[in-house]
Amino acid sequence: MSCKIFSLASAGIFLVGALAVGASADTAAWTLESAARRVLEVAPETRAADAEVAAREGALKQAGAWPNPSIGLRADQKLGVEDGGGGTDLTQVAITQPLPLTRLASQRRQAEGQLAAARERLRHARLVRETEAARAFHALQLAEARLNLAGQRVAFVEGLESATARRRDRVVRYLTPLERARLAILREAAEQEAASAEGKYSEAAAQFRALLAIGPEATPQTTPLAPASPPPPLDELLKGLDAHPALVANDQDIEAARAGIDVARASRFADPTLGVFRERDFLNGARRDYNGVMLSVQVPLWNLNSGGVARAQAETDQARERRTIVRRDLDARLRQGRLHLGHLIEQAERYRERLLGPARQMLDLARRGFETGEQNILALLDGYNTYFDAEVRYRELLQEAWQEAAELRLAAGVALIQPENTP
Repeated sequence: MSCKIFSLASAGIFLVGALAVGASADTAAWTLESAARRVLEVAPETRAADAEVAAREGALKQAGAWPNPSIGLRADQKLGVEDGGGGTDLTQVAITQPLPLTRLASQRRQAEGQLAAARERLRHARLVRETEAARAFHALQLAEARLNLAGQRVAFVEGLESATARRRDRVVRYLTPLERARLAILREAAEQEAASAEGKYSEAAAQFRALLAIGPEATPQTTPLAPASPPPPLDELLKGLDAHPALVANDQDIEAARAGIDVARASRFADPTLGVFRERDFLNGARRDYNGVMLSVQVPLWNLNSGGVARAQAETDQARERRTIVRRDLDARLRQGRLHLGHLIEQAERYRERLLGPARQMLDLARRGFETGEQNILALLDGYNTYFDAEVRYRELLQEAWQEAAELRLAAGVALIQPENTP
């Protein structure tokens, strides 16, 4: 069994995916990369995170906007009363403009931090979706491998009796009733195993189709399971951990919270208001127009609005502690994941070299000995069970290693698929 393995490296992290084409000429087999790309295209969680980025972009645009000026018009009977002419006249036109002063700069910094955090959360959402795609993909790979092995079990058992009857020499292996009964039981057990493997494959395929939003009539095929590549050194992984999108998002949350403190301080009192007006009055026995300027400033006598500042400071402390928690958890997952992956790769390699190969040889020897009458059926059964159980366990180790590799990529913050707008 052979397949092509291509290395997909990003930031020094191993990203290996089986990219071999499918068995049929019309339909290519799904690979880890193609499955992850499909999930990113159809996942509503990714679109929701993308919409959050768009919302933060709108908030940033609004954060730098000045408040609108106000126009006031005043009409009264004052002039008519003064000169005895009566009637109602327009006596004042005023334009007032709030002055945000330092508040706008703080608001922009806060909105910029929130936008940067939303973009990093979009990256993290993509990482999570890629990990989900990897879980479904590798589960389907294992289900296919088990189904193929179950078919090999049935074919092996069915070929035993016919092989003894088709021998070209004069010696024909005679099967006792007990041996025929054992073979019948073995055949039934193999068929039951095939039925169970088919059911598990159907479940894995259904989950795969649901996650990738492909039609229920589709029969997805994957590239074969292959050994996973060893992880990079731990120091290299830890060195790039601070660039993890979850941590970068927390860093931006902290910056936005710090800017929020400045916003809260600038918003403790109402913005000063500058106004200009033109007024008409009865002066020196005649109606006259004159202009003026007015400045309105709130006087903080009873309400200092210090609660908003205290809340902003507490939110900054919360953001800082959340970052510490995320950093601690990622560090632990990274160390544990790399250690576990290394053990799985080593165990799978030892399993292949020291158990799988000898088990295959033992089965071949037991089968030839059984067909010639040198071995009884018990030796054949022992070789049969040892070999196929070893094959299944070896595939399970490969799948577990790939699953752990996906979790390690998530903990390290390394993406399989880069966004199109990312160089």
